Amino acid sequence: MRSGNSAGPALVLLSGVPGAGKTTFARALCAAGGFVHLESDAIRLQLFPVPEFTGREHGRVFAVAEARARKALEGSSRVIVDATNLSRSDRRRFVDLASRSGAALVGVRLTAPDRVIRERLAGPREGNSQATVAVYDGMRQRAQAFTFAVVTVDGRFDIEPSLALVRRLIEEA
Repeated sequence: MRSGNSAGPALVLLSGVPGAGKTTFARALCAAGGFVHLESDAIRLQLFPVPEFTGREHGRVFAVAEARARKALEGSSRVIVDATNLSRSDRRRFVDLASRSGAALVGVRLTAPDRVIRERLAGPREGNSQATVAVYDGMRQRAQAFTFAVVTVDGRFDIEPSLALVRRLIEEA
């Protein structure tokens, strides 16, 4: 993590179960400009047009996401890593990358009540995610606490105050 110059690189690390609102949040943050959006679901579909969701596939997706994040941070860009990132081990590569690159690091945990997530996943969805209620059921118990300060966002409500807070945290880092 860095301090001082707000013109430097930043990494916004999103976390949350499928349907919590990660991609919606990332797109809204990107709308203001100046961010590179690395969406794991989009990367997976680029690499594997018919994904099988294997461990090998997962490893390749996140190796590519890390390489793209590294390149962007080396160019002093602001990067959003949009993936479930539920466990400490899922997040470790990006936390370490931010530290090594001197980037500001802002964690954002997106959440919503169980019934809301089930409704979102049961209906038609926009975007690249192929997650279903069954995927959610398999993942929801994997969430681990962050080891650094994190902004928690309830995806049911207006996200603008949280977006403003994340932008401010980056600027003040």
